[in-house]
Amino acid sequence: MDTDPVFLGAIAWGSFAVFLVGALVGTLFLERAYRLALAVFIVATVGGFTFSYLAGFSVGRFTALLPLVVTAFAVTRDRSVRLQLAAQVAAIGVYVLLAWIVAEEVHFWGIQFMLPLCLVAYAAALIFPPGRKPAQSP
Repeated sequence: MDTDPVFLGAIAWGSFAVFLVGALVGTLFLERAYRLALAVFIVATVGGFTFSYLAGFSVGRFTALLPLVVTAFAVTRDRSVRLQLAAQVAAIGVYVLLAWIVAEEVHFWGIQFMLPLCLVAYAAALIFPPGRKPAQSP
């Protein structure tokens, strides 16, 4: 069975568009609707990993970093700066470990582990939302 390359290309580029639009819309919703923003970010993250998977070992290996960084941003928003920095470092570390170090040793890249890690981070952020900021007094 031969899959039409145009069909796969449409799915790949469509999922990349979902990632880009979702990352933008999720960022805009973070201030007003935290849970909705996280839901949009989840869809964006899945779109980003779909693109990376379909793009394959050459380009997809590089673009897999984007959903990891977006996830780290989304789940640590309105939390301490140290936690935000640690999440970004962890995202980059997971990317380097799974996409480069493990890939060299076992000859496959770990994209199949990246998405579940991101989904666990989103679940934790939904279960433990950041505390509300106190009202500013005039």
